Amino acid sequence: MQYIYGYNELDTAPGNPTSARVEPKRILSGPTLETGKSSTIGAVLYGTHVAVALAGQAAGSGAKAHTHPNEQFNYILQGVMVSDIDAEKQTFGKTGTIVHTPSMSVHTGQACPDEDMLFFAMKDTRHGIVGPPVDGKYDGPNYLPGFGKLAHLPKKTTAQMMAEAGTDPHGANMRYVYDFDDLSERGGRNTSARMVPEVKLAAGAAGGLLISEKLQVAVLNLAPGAVLPTHTHENEQFTLVAQGDVHAYVDGKSHRVGERYVIHVPPQTSHGIIAGSCGARIVTVQDTRFEFAG
Repeated sequence: MQYIYGYNELDTAPGNPTSARVEPKRILSGPTLETGKSSTIGAVLYGTHVAVALAGQAAGSGAKAHTHPNEQFNYILQGVMVSDIDAEKQTFGKTGTIVHTPSMSVHTGQACPDEDMLFFAMKDTRHGIVGPPVDGKYDGPNYLPGFGKLAHLPKKTTAQMMAEAGTDPHGANMRYVYDFDDLSERGGRNTSARMVPEVKLAAGAAGGLLISEKLQVAVLNLAPGAVLPTHTHENEQFTLVAQGDVHAYVDGKSHRVGERYVIHVPPQTSHGIIAGSCGARIVTVQDTRFEFAG
């Protein structure tokens, strides 16, 4: 049974039994860019309660305003994501942060101009991996000035966009973007997810946690050789190795797992992790049927 999945290995579906249902890498919102509503290209893993995608967008492009009945967390692996979420205009998710979109929120998501973006999308399974455009038109991606259909307009840098936005990049009224180096409360602002600033699972393994309606997401820093002992829990779990590498023990077998690989742990499946010699940063998502378990 395959439990470990690499983005660069999912151009086609695996030929062996897999713990999650795999949809190979493709344009997620339509058969072509011109007949979709987003530029997002990715591979999707569907579990029972959680679905995840390793996905990318070309610089200056992204998703039109859309909505879906499942919530979504995006961990930014590369680049900067600019989003309008409900009434909060132009929030900016930098590399290493998480952008949260509550269920049924009208939102956009685009790669800022300076570089292509890669992100790890996490959703509950009340709906699929994409949602319909608000205007009902599948007429191509949402472009920033200077790109695609808007190539005739002056191009701006990411820094210019952030300077001109005139709001807190994480959301001036409602906080939707979370920097795990600073999960402190800020006066006068609501948060889209409940923050737990300090989670310590074992010696040398600590980070923060976001808890929302159907999903709970932890970003953990593992010191070199840190051990998360083998255990089981009722929650389904996907874990992305964002930086470094780990040795993962799943269902009695050992696997070396490098950057941008995902570990799927179905409920009641034994698993554990040992960080590599340089340590690791991992992103773990579980469903909320039970309390978070490392």
